[in-house]
Amino acid sequence: MDVDVYGKIPSSKVGQYFCNSIGWWNPLWSYCEKIAPDLIPTVNLGHSRNGWGLTDDASRTLSGHLMAAIESGHTKRYADRYRKKLEALPLEPCTICGATGKRTEPPRTGPGEMHCNGCNGLGQALNPACHYPFEVENVQAFAEFLRDCGGFEIH
Repeated sequence: MDVDVYGKIPSSKVGQYFCNSIGWWNPLWSYCEKIAPDLIPTVNLGHSRNGWGLTDDASRTLSGHLMAAIESGHTKRYADRYRKKLEALPLEPCTICGATGKRTEPPRTGPGEMHCNGCNGLGQALNPACHYPFEVENVQAFAEFLRDCGGFEIH
């Protein structure tokens, strides 16, 4: 599932449209909330995809905050801590195969005879939070969009 962010009055092609999967968007928006509490209200709808957004001035200011955080190394340090936190999460029982390592209802074979591709036959899988990455390059791309979007709406 994608999160589509549309520029209201874009001044360039970069400011027309920004897209992330929900897995990339949620950590990105959470970082924006941390970086710019002066611009983004504590209670906001940035994770909801219902048309909520920021004005042109607020978008450009948020872009400046994000660019400053990237330039100072804050975003890289945050990404490194975020990655280490995810790597420290324990494996969980695979919900696809019931932690058996074998698919429970495979096509064309009997129950429990097909290797589980959800956990690679281990019976354990990554914590679902591991599917929510955070990278400096994504923050950079969003900051560039914000600079030229003329305000935005999240859909």
